[in-house]
Parts: sequence; structure tokens; C-alpha cells
Amino acid sequence: MSRVDLDNAQRPIRHQRDGLRSPRAAHFRKNMPDAARRHIYIRRNILFENREPPVNPRKKDIGIEAATRLVKDMALERGARLVGIAKYDPRVAFADAEPLDHTSVVVFAMPMQYDFMADIGPKSQDEVHRVYYELDEIGLRLAHHIAAMGYSARLQHNYAELPLVAYGYLAGLGELGKHGSLISPELGSSFRLGAMSTSLPLIADGPQDYNIDEFCTNCNVCTRFCPGDAVLPEKRDANGIVRWHVDTAACEPYFYKLYGCKICLMVCPFNNQGLQREHYAPVIKDIVAAKDAAGILELIQRRTQMEHADVDFTISIKDEG
Repeated sequence: MSRVDLDNAQRPIRHQRDGLRSPRAAHFRKNMPDAARRHIYIRRNILFENREPPVNPRKKDIGIEAATRLVKDMALERGARLVGIAKYDPRVAFADAEPLDHTSVVVFAMPMQYDFMADIGPKSQDEVHRVYYELDEIGLRLAHHIAAMGYSARLQHNYAELPLVAYGYLAGLGELGKHGSLISPELGSSFRLGAMSTSLPLIADGPQDYNIDEFCTNCNVCTRFCPGDAVLPEKRDANGIVRWHVDTAACEPYFYKLYGCKICLMVCPFNNQGLQREHYAPVIKDIVAAKDAAGILELIQRRTQMEHADVDFTISIKDEG
């Protein structure tokens, strides 16, 4: 593994999508399934609004080892598949975020059902927002229990102060893949992250070497199949850190056209290991048959009848360049 060097790290500027209000995303918004809408409403109007519970003035010290076991067990019991702990580093936070008076970040992962993750269409958003909702519930419940012990805690959802992929790496859950998302040896690329930061003293796991970075150096599957040529083949300096990088501007048109896209995650060979192996087998045949981005777009168009959707969908590698 090429260990990430944080010595020159700069706090990243949060990339705000023009989002579901933009004309480009009109079809995305129009076709958002009802279940996804409900989960979005609950997260934004209930969970986010209560993400930092009041702290019990009667602090209880159970020791750092017992606290670490307790927090991890609670996350796993509530549905997380993986859980790790990172040290809070103020350099690894968005530039517009206030520094936290916290020492640890608990990060947990939950797999997505692979058939939904591989689905390029509106229904895939049901699974995306269901998983994010359940992750936020886990984080909020952990925060409540820690606050009851007398320590401050805050749910860190995917719009909050901390970049979850970075903390997932720092917590040892996986390594950054060439496609810009975390890769886990157990979950492949088909999972989402949640987190909670706290002042409760916990033992940090730290980054782990899974040989994923070395594999990505020699693998070009996600680069070859990205319809926007957004997955760059080589690392570059981003905010003072040399790492894999995705051109967000090139990715974004396809994100909206393909209801969250996820092609790079779908074709990632690490899905052929661990939990997703059985589900990935049919995708291997599609990858071989499609050959490249144009082929996978043609396959998607044929299977999903995108030509009949309320979207200007064309089989062009860079039709918005």
C-alpha cells in the first residue's frame, strides 16, 4: 500500500452539486421513487436536525478499551457490516467546517444489495437512500449512548463536516480505489459509509494494507468503462495529497443522466471477492461483451429503454465536453 502522506494536507473545499434543483437533474428529481423521497425527508428534517444530543453532566468513565469494544459492538448490532475508528484530524475536514472538539471518528460500512447497485435507473435510488438512512440511524443511536455517558458526540452524515471516504481509509475499512471510492476486501465497492465523531477516548485502528492500491495501479477497468472519461489513470496532487482522482465535472452529467450512474463501482473487479462475488459473476460477462464505455452505454440503453425516458441520452463518450 502507498500510505497516504498527510503532512501537506489542505482542507478540501466542499463540492456542492447544483443538485436536485438544477435543470440538468430534472429527470432525476422527477423519477425519484417514493421510498427514496421518504428516506431523504427523514434524514434531512429529523435525523440531521438532532445529530448532536445533549451531554449528560454526570460523566461515566469505563476505560478506553471497554469503550472501544462497546462502540464497535453497538454499531455491528445495529446493522453495520464493518466498523473502524480513526483519530480525528482537523486537516481532514471540509474547509467550511468549524474544528471539532473531538478526538475520534467512528466509521461504519453497510453493503448495498448488488443488483440494485448495478441497476442504472430510478429504482437504484431506493437502495442508495435506504442504506444512507440506516447508516444515519446507527450514527445517531451511537451518539445518544455516548452523550448519555457524558461525552459529546455528533452524527457525521454524508453532507456534514468530514469527508467519509478519507475517514473510512483512516479507520482501516479499506483503501481508496482508482474510481475515487473506498474499496473493501470484504465488501468490494458495493457499500456506503456512515460516521460519528466524539470526545469519548477510543483506540484508533488506523489505515490497513490490503494491497488494493497496488492492484488499482495495474487495473484500468473503471477507467475504461467510465462514460465521461472522469476516472483518471494516474494519481495526482489534490489538496496536498497525492492520490487517485476523479474529474467531478466530467462525471456529473452522467451522474444525473444515469440516476446516480455507479458504472465504475459496478465493474470494479474487487466485487469478485467476498460478499458480492456471486452477484458479480453475471457482470463479468457483460464487461467482456461490452468491451468499453460505449459498449456499456449501449447495453444500458437496450436493457433499460433509456431512449424512452425523459432524458437526452446518447451513446457518446463525451457528449457534454
